[in-house]
Amino acid sequence: MTRRYLLVLIWFIPAFLYAQKRTLTANQIIDSSIVFCGGEANISKISSIETTYKINEPNDSTGVVDIKIKAGEKFVQCILSRVYVPQTTFFNGKKFCRVNGDSVTNITNIDKIEEVKLKTYSLVQYGYKKLKYQFSRLPDHKFTNFDCFVINAKAKNGYTTKNFFDKKNYRLIMVIYPNGNRSIMMDYIFKNGVLFNSRIGNSSANSDSVQTLDLISVNLNKNISDTWFNSPYTNKVFVPEYIKTGKFVSTNGEQTTFIRDKISMNYIDNNGKVDLRRFLAWFSPDTFALIDEKAYKSNNQSSSAQIIVRVVSWDDQGYVCQWITDQDTDTQDYKVIK
Repeated sequence: MTRRYLLVLIWFIPAFLYAQKRTLTANQIIDSSIVFCGGEANISKISSIETTYKINEPNDSTGVVDIKIKAGEKFVQCILSRVYVPQTTFFNGKKFCRVNGDSVTNITNIDKIEEVKLKTYSLVQYGYKKLKYQFSRLPDHKFTNFDCFVINAKAKNGYTTKNFFDKKNYRLIMVIYPNGNRSIMMDYIFKNGVLFNSRIGNSSANSDSVQTLDLISVNLNKNISDTWFNSPYTNKVFVPEYIKTGKFVSTNGEQTTFIRDKISMNYIDNNGKVDLRRFLAWFSPDTFALIDEKAYKSNNQSSSAQIIVRVVSWDDQGYVCQWITDQDTDTQDYKVIK
């Protein structure tokens, strides 16, 4: 090959690739993004997802959000903080409900329902495809650090989001929702060959303040009890007495058995003896604080000595809860021992 033809080829290849990207359809961009995220074959193998994020507010306060998904079917999001009132969003595939402190709101707004349906998928672009959204290209947009394809994704009911995909790898880096709120996908990891966003920035329309979520853990294909997705409330938050007091055993994670009365929780070992006692105090209809007996007797009132526990949902068999300390957090399922 002569030098002249080599120079022409070197010039032509980038020009050809640039022209090819300019002619990509919206559907091709969505498909390419799904491939980058692990591909439909890998994504479809995930039946359930549990993620925990640390919430960082613009005023430096923090909290924890636990999200549980039965892929394409159900969604629950639980927020717990020492500063703000707790909040839970329940969607069991039919009923959509939000609990904010001690208030209960049943949601019927079609945009909100469409949004929560998308949240039953870990990857919104995969959700678009499964829910048969229509896609259309908008003019490309160049940010300081990213050059992006821009795609409108429209549901059958008219709900429409604006999506920005990095031209380098087709990764979705921002979604603008119909109300103007934005989610920015800042970083990511892969687990089981599938992409999960490990740092997310959320901001409201017409606001420069950004709330960030940092991934703490992600678990896949675990058996998640339906109790998590079903709100037990109609119009008032309360916990029945058989959940407030009684004998309970854990049904997931490390096995734990305890007896709870009005002022304490006594943990029972395999021989039926009490090996740990914690004092408790309910400070809202569904939330209580625990402190070890030793810390209580030494008058240690610091937050580091306390566990905040919130009963998220319950039924006649038991309850599920979320807890936080200064350093740790988890969720737990318990069965009533009758």
